Amino acid sequence: MLNSSHPLGQDVDFDILTAKEIRDVLKSKAHCLRAGFSANHMIIQTMNEFRDHYIQRVGLPTYLSQMLGEFGKVQMQYCQLYTELGQQIKIQLNGAHNQPIQRFIARHFSVNELPFRVVVKTQTKSNGERIEERYL
Repeated sequence: MLNSSHPLGQDVDFDILTAKEIRDVLKSKAHCLRAGFSANHMIIQTMNEFRDHYIQRVGLPTYLSQMLGEFGKVQMQYCQLYTELGQQIKIQLNGAHNQPIQRFIARHFSVNELPFRVVVKTQTKSNGERIEERYL
């Protein structure tokens, strides 16, 4: 699908990216934000357009499954959600602490207000803690 209303004034093929490439775009977006790009910067907005179009194409449940992978099944009590600005999102679990993160996000957030980063803390077999992050 070509979108001629792109800010660069060029036709852009939003259907070209796969799930892996969308994950790479989200990682790049995180790097840009940490480097000081504003959330309104043209590069960030373009990355958001790719993400949004991909979500429309595959649907939110599939998108969350692809972006979270194995961590989509981790219980909410082991997860923290963050905005693009790195601020932790305060959430009330209200008995949902055992709910898988993927299901929790799908039920409590719309596509336009997805958390940007999910941090998952799990225990390893050697009694250590493993911290992983995924970008949405």
